[in-house]
Amino acid sequence: MQDDALNGEIARLRSQLAEARAQNRDLQEKLAAALDGTGICLWQGQPQSGELTVFNLQAFKPGDMAPNFDRWLAKLHPEDRDAVLANYHAHLAGRSACYEAEYRTIGPDGEITWLWDHGRVVERAADGSAVRILGTHIDITRRKVAEGELERLAHNDPLTGLPNRNRFFLLLEQALQTEKIPGRQLAVLFVDLDYFKQVNDRHGHAFGDRVLLAVADHLRHIVRDGDTVARLGGDEFTVLLEGPTIGERAAKVARRIVHALESPLEIDGLSVHIGASIGVSIYPEHGGSAEALMRFADAAMYDAKSGGRRRIVCYQPDVGPDG
Repeated sequence: MQDDALNGEIARLRSQLAEARAQNRDLQEKLAAALDGTGICLWQGQPQSGELTVFNLQAFKPGDMAPNFDRWLAKLHPEDRDAVLANYHAHLAGRSACYEAEYRTIGPDGEITWLWDHGRVVERAADGSAVRILGTHIDITRRKVAEGELERLAHNDPLTGLPNRNRFFLLLEQALQTEKIPGRQLAVLFVDLDYFKQVNDRHGHAFGDRVLLAVADHLRHIVRDGDTVARLGGDEFTVLLEGPTIGERAAKVARRIVHALESPLEIDGLSVHIGASIGVSIYPEHGGSAEALMRFADAAMYDAKSGGRRRIVCYQPDVGPDG
């Protein structure tokens, strides 16, 4: 009789277990269906054992998900690791209401994935230590790429990829702060193409764009690493040079630019003659602000054009506009 009762109890428990497993599968299916298309992955961590479980993969593959804390930690981007861990451990210790972080993970092939993580401890031991943390994460890579592209477009010329006017002014202002060291100087070269309008009118804007790309490429190769070439708009470019004895170097770079653009540019099988006029201003000789240096370089460039084009003029305070 006792054996029959025991066997009956075992059968009942097995039936309950099978029913519970069926209910669990049903709940997981409903959860997956509810989360499908949202990009939200539900995860659970057990800090004491380090085990990690992801309940729905979304667009991820099974191997993408780390099964334990150490594997997850190994995938964290080194530049994000400290901040993410600080947020995570602060929440486990009860110093924050939740854990939240945006971070990059690095796949086996070096591919970067951005994740937004959010979670909270749902079970603690008697001593207050975290037993279980439940959370979600979302792949935000596309958003981050879009944000990066918007940032690039906000600061770079869309045609040449060079810094645009706003970015150049910012870099110039930063350089002025750095150059406030005895013996340090910088120079601004304002480069205006001499016959670009005629080329544009004759061959069209698409052809003119290819000319601008060729000019930008020349300028990039003429300056040193650490110098800045920017496109202000139209056929106007600027160059920012830094270092000691900057006057001599600015003159040398300006001569190289004029010489390079005196030679015909070969564009789509055509030889294009343009040339450049360049105005130069120098810090601290010609002013201490970005606005002043740009204004004086611009004035010197117009003097170069009015004097016959394909010339270089360094700003002279006694003949230029008031600073």
